[in-house]
Amino acid sequence: MGRRKAIGMVLSLVLALSMMLTACGSGSDKDAESASPGDNPTATAGSGENTPAPKETVELKVYLPSDRPAGFDEVLRKVNEKLKADNIGASLNMNFLPWSDYANSIAVKMSAGEDFDMFMDAPWQSMLQMIASGSIIPLDDMVAARSELKQSIPDQMWEYNKFGDKIMGIPLGTTQGQINGFMIRKDLREKYGLPEIKTVDDLEKFFYTVKEKETDIKPFVIDHGRGGKLTLMLSKTANTADGVVKEIGVNMFNYSVADKKVIGTWDDFTLNESYERVSKYYKDGILSKNIAQEQNAVTLFNQGKYASTYYTGDGVEGLRLLDALKIPGAELEIFIPNADAINAYSSFQQWNFLCIPKSSKHAELAMDVANWLSIKENHDILEYGLEGRDWEAVGENSYKALSTYAFPAFAFTWRPELLRTLDTMLPEDKKWFDVSRDPESYTISPIAGFSFDAEKVKTEYAKITPLHDAYYLPLTQGVLEAGKGKETLKAKILAVGGQKVIDEIQNQKNI
Repeated sequence: MGRRKAIGMVLSLVLALSMMLTACGSGSDKDAESASPGDNPTATAGSGENTPAPKETVELKVYLPSDRPAGFDEVLRKVNEKLKADNIGASLNMNFLPWSDYANSIAVKMSAGEDFDMFMDAPWQSMLQMIASGSIIPLDDMVAARSELKQSIPDQMWEYNKFGDKIMGIPLGTTQGQINGFMIRKDLREKYGLPEIKTVDDLEKFFYTVKEKETDIKPFVIDHGRGGKLTLMLSKTANTADGVVKEIGVNMFNYSVADKKVIGTWDDFTLNESYERVSKYYKDGILSKNIAQEQNAVTLFNQGKYASTYYTGDGVEGLRLLDALKIPGAELEIFIPNADAINAYSSFQQWNFLCIPKSSKHAELAMDVANWLSIKENHDILEYGLEGRDWEAVGENSYKALSTYAFPAFAFTWRPELLRTLDTMLPEDKKWFDVSRDPESYTISPIAGFSFDAEKVKTEYAKITPLHDAYYLPLTQGVLEAGKGKETLKAKILAVGGQKVIDEIQNQKNI
């Protein structure tokens, strides 16, 4: 989504081992009667020779990280009424837990053997541990038997989000990779007679023109946490398969396709020029001297204090920047480097997954519900709320929001083929979101499906991790001068066992 999927996309990491027979056999006889994969999920109870007998309703307990959405009780009532009318044999008991304690709460419930049926997990959370301990079950056979679910998620997402060659959770995402760029104040560009921005050099001219001409508006703002993307975005090979995979799921290490070697980011020749650019931009005041503490880039851009900011075609970022249009005379446009040659590497890995615990007695039925939610009219109720109260359709694949209803779709209902976009989305933003969602926009990464297990080098890896914030981010944001900064980062990483980590990544990649 990912995005982000990530963030080494961060997060390939979600799936693994066996227990297929145990898991699939764990449902009760009642479940076998009430939830056969061969049942028609849209069949309606009623009379007649070909109408299935009404099924007994089994309540499925679900845990998700989020606040309870406003107006959710009425939405859940509607969902459960339709589940009953469609004779699925299930109702949903949805429970929302605070983000701050979600992972710990799920672990405690697992340890206590609590009977629940679905929950969101992720590689950046506890999914790897859940897989290793056999706490969640493989879903391959159940996915294969449910056509609506399978078809609502692109094949690439199913194929490249496996662990141990098993589907360990339903991948939840909207995009198939990341296409990054910049949101620009078009009115300021036109004010100074600058042509449409088509290259990084054009962007640089825009930056320096704003710095020279404007007194109250600065050229560019980005949050510190996202600053690590700057060198990628400013590279002349941005958004292309340039021969070096930047995001391999291990921070600060890349993969050279030609050499088939894992390398430190300091040795990635495709980034040499962009490291020099950010160093120059920081020195010249194009980048804020406060970049290491910046956390309010969206707000500052929307307030008109900056002429450009970070953008990615994920269907979310562009919407966050629309308040800038409230500034009198403001117009927005998007610059995507190499827009005419998009073919970025993607591993198609996602950030979040919907999992079924081994303790569930209703795994088949839970998957029937996931399949039912992969039918557009059912999906729309839970994700967007009550039609006419919370939203109204605009065409086939867009909608107008009528309330503040906000379901955590990222944790339960995201289906790329069913997604609706807000009618307020900029046409250009919608275009790039569609490009980001299309698997054909990407080149399959040579490390697709690869997930690094740091167990054998956990001591060294633990020492390397803090160097990301201490040295890598300052380097990618220009705070550390390019040449000296790369040498410093390299020396620091190798001094704590970095070569051993590189060798272990290489060994696992070659297996």
